[in-house]
Amino acid sequence: MTISTTSPLRVVLADPPGPGRRAIAAVLGGLDDVILADVAGDDEELAVALRRCRPDVLVIDDRLLGGHALEDLDTARLLVLGVDIDPGFAARAARLGAEAWIPKDRADEQLPALLAH
Repeated sequence: MTISTTSPLRVVLADPPGPGRRAIAAVLGGLDDVILADVAGDDEELAVALRRCRPDVLVIDDRLLGGHALEDLDTARLLVLGVDIDPGFAARAARLGAEAWIPKDRADEQLPALLAH
């Protein structure tokens, strides 16, 4: 799928290892105007990825919202993935300026449209 932007978006995916992460990475990797710059599975890996890559967009599992790595998030857009809508995760995501909360089972449909903006 092609996303119409002037330059490729650099995306960091923060999601614990497993089949869900592989599926979302495949969706992101299949978008023509997106570069999957790094993948992190925990707060430490995320902190390193954010400092090294300076992404345009961070796609993060809601379970990783509680860590300190997001202190290194300066200008990146924030998209939050989750399985269940948890009021605590939703509130933290909103405080952090998340653009959207995306159900993981709909990421293949919703991520391309959100990244096109």
